[in-house]
Amino acid sequence: MLSLASLQVSAFAPTAAPMRAAVASSSVRMGVETMEGITVETGGKVFDPVGFAAMGGDETLAFFRHAEIKHGRVAMAAMTGFLFHINGIHFNGMLSPTFGVSFEALSKMGPFDAWNAIPLLGQMQIIFTIAGLEHASECLNPAGHYTKGGTPGDLKFLKRFWDTPGFTKKLTPAQLAEKREAELKNGRLAMIGVASIVASMAVPGSVPLLENAPMLTGAAFALPFGTF
Repeated sequence: MLSLASLQVSAFAPTAAPMRAAVASSSVRMGVETMEGITVETGGKVFDPVGFAAMGGDETLAFFRHAEIKHGRVAMAAMTGFLFHINGIHFNGMLSPTFGVSFEALSKMGPFDAWNAIPLLGQMQIIFTIAGLEHASECLNPAGHYTKGGTPGDLKFLKRFWDTPGFTKKLTPAQLAEKREAELKNGRLAMIGVASIVASMAVPGSVPLLENAPMLTGAAFALPFGTF
């Protein structure tokens, strides 16, 4: 909207456009600098070498922050599952008696081979659960969409899913802010970890610390519904 307005005004006052652009850019930059997650790891400064923050206004920044939180959460879940997997921790019994797939057999496979070995109906249950959470975060928040005044990453309205034990109910605003920052940091680290695992499997030797890791075997990627 602001960009369109600037273009319309510039037709009558050509010299005003650069000034408006500079103000808009400054406004976006100030918005980034006040966001959570700028800490000692980045020298207390905004780490944005590519300049993503200058691509749009507040709605774009909210979209980027929501994407960062969401991908961080997914990566943390993935790394937790991966750590269980490589340490041989698994449920007893059968995942699918019909197809003869046991949890023990899956635990002995590479991470993506294990996904590909899950029967299609089991994969669909996982995918559609994720799709349901995605739909909820995008469309069902009573506080509004995160680009329209809502809070990026907010899932508190899913009371039976978000913080079921109630760990955050008695925390002060300062403690909640600390927890949100910890979530950002851990999510960023988990994203780097997942990317490193995928890279080491796809390009042998690309991650020296993971070279010849015994459990990083098999396919380097997995299709959403396996290799059917």
